[in-house]
Amino acid sequence: MSQGSALAVAAAFLDAWTAGDFDRARARLADDFVFDGPISHYRSAEEFLAGSAAFVAQIKPGWAKVCAFGDEGEALLLYDLQLRTGQPMRIADYHVVRDGRIQAETILFDRGH
Repeated sequence: MSQGSALAVAAAFLDAWTAGDFDRARARLADDFVFDGPISHYRSAEEFLAGSAAFVAQIKPGWAKVCAFGDEGEALLLYDLQLRTGQPMRIADYHVVRDGRIQAETILFDRGH
């Protein structure tokens, strides 16, 4: 992955976000970042980070890539998270990246894979 690729940006964001490093995660998000998921919808980077903090507290740090595809503007990642309860969570995560920052993220997840 090149440093400017959407995959590199998305991976760096996930590294920071799953570790609870919201300052580092914020640096990867556009100000007008839009998040859509099955439970939550956010319309700014600040709203997303504040709203997702409780979820991040429920997961073990890190993520495990299953597969990833992308180019300079889009990334699609399939990865696993581990809840602190031990329950696995598989996530399909689509990112739109412009000028090195994530503009939009759409996720779907399965807690029982």
